[in-house]
Amino acid sequence: MKKQHLVRLGPRSIIGLIAVVVIAAIFFALRTPPIDVDVAKAVKAPLIVTIDDEGETRIRDVYLVAAPISGELQRIALEPGDPVVAGQTVVARIMPSQPDFLNPRSEAETRSQIQGLQARVESAQARIAQAQADSKLSAANFERIAAIYDRGFATRTAYDAARAARDSSEARLAEARGERENARFALRAARARLMAPSSRDSGAKALDIRSPESGSVLRLVQESETTITAGSTIMELGDPSDIEIVTDLLSSDAVKIKPGSEVLIDQWGGDKPLKGRVQRIEPYGFTKISALGVEEQRVNVIIDFVDPWSAYKALGHGYRVIVRVIEWSGEDVLQVPISALFRDKGQWSVFVMRNGRAVLVPVKVGRMNDEHAQIVDGIDSGASVILHPSEKIEEGTSVSLRDEI
Repeated sequence: MKKQHLVRLGPRSIIGLIAVVVIAAIFFALRTPPIDVDVAKAVKAPLIVTIDDEGETRIRDVYLVAAPISGELQRIALEPGDPVVAGQTVVARIMPSQPDFLNPRSEAETRSQIQGLQARVESAQARIAQAQADSKLSAANFERIAAIYDRGFATRTAYDAARAARDSSEARLAEARGERENARFALRAARARLMAPSSRDSGAKALDIRSPESGSVLRLVQESETTITAGSTIMELGDPSDIEIVTDLLSSDAVKIKPGSEVLIDQWGGDKPLKGRVQRIEPYGFTKISALGVEEQRVNVIIDFVDPWSAYKALGHGYRVIVRVIEWSGEDVLQVPISALFRDKGQWSVFVMRNGRAVLVPVKVGRMNDEHAQIVDGIDSGASVILHPSEKIEEGTSVSLRDEI
């Protein structure tokens, strides 16, 4: 049998072994593990900077159909969305108003007025008879003066006076006849006020109101049968294929765009954004209170659709959309996600991941939108920048890749 030899450790060896174990324990206790980070590549790609806001569609020309007369509006047979043809489709019918019953006092006043007007007619008739007699006498007198004037036995003054008297008498006769006609018309109006309301079958015809424009019924203001006054709105009409978008931008944003600027129309309910173009920027601003209670100066911007109507025919009047007015665009722009940017000593910076370490790199930023920022100087295409860097990350911090975007 082989003999087993035991190795005996001296005091110094035991102490050394203990020191190694302690040093290793301290090293592993103090060692900082790498921080997991998300990174993204700096790439060259198209970049679009937009001014975003809510918009509302509206039909360009809305026609209000109003009652031309007071009367009884018959029930509207049309419904919102029904088509109408200009000058052909009857959109409403109004029966003329019937006279109201007079109370006893009004009736007594009217009857007294009738009697007074009858007296005026009789008085005017008497003045006509007197004026006729005066006119006849003046005409005969003028003929006699004219006859002797032609033979040289009357002066020119007498001739002119006779002619003036004849003309004056004829004018008074015409005036008396006019007063009589005036009194007769007033008498007829007073007697009409005594007319009692008649039934609908008395021969009165309804007034047909025809559509002023081709399109569709947008909204019915009055649908049921009711008494309506002249000028009251009955319905609204418009062409649903002729719509535009209105949005109120901040005045500081409105000055950055111009008519003709391209617009992306998003969140309208379709599968992809629509294309539009700024048609007009209104020159009149107004104050609007924001949801946070802040006063803002706003300006209405009118946007036309560029896509054909078939692409957005599901939209109607008063629909909500999101408009993105393109302020600036570039095709080959070096960019990084804005979540990688932060301010360090007053300038923009990023952390670049190199060899498992975070390297602080100052950058110069150009244009920026909600997702990406243009990098003018500082890093090159392909650099891996750390997203959402926390306060734990500093220059030289050990990092490990969690995800790359």
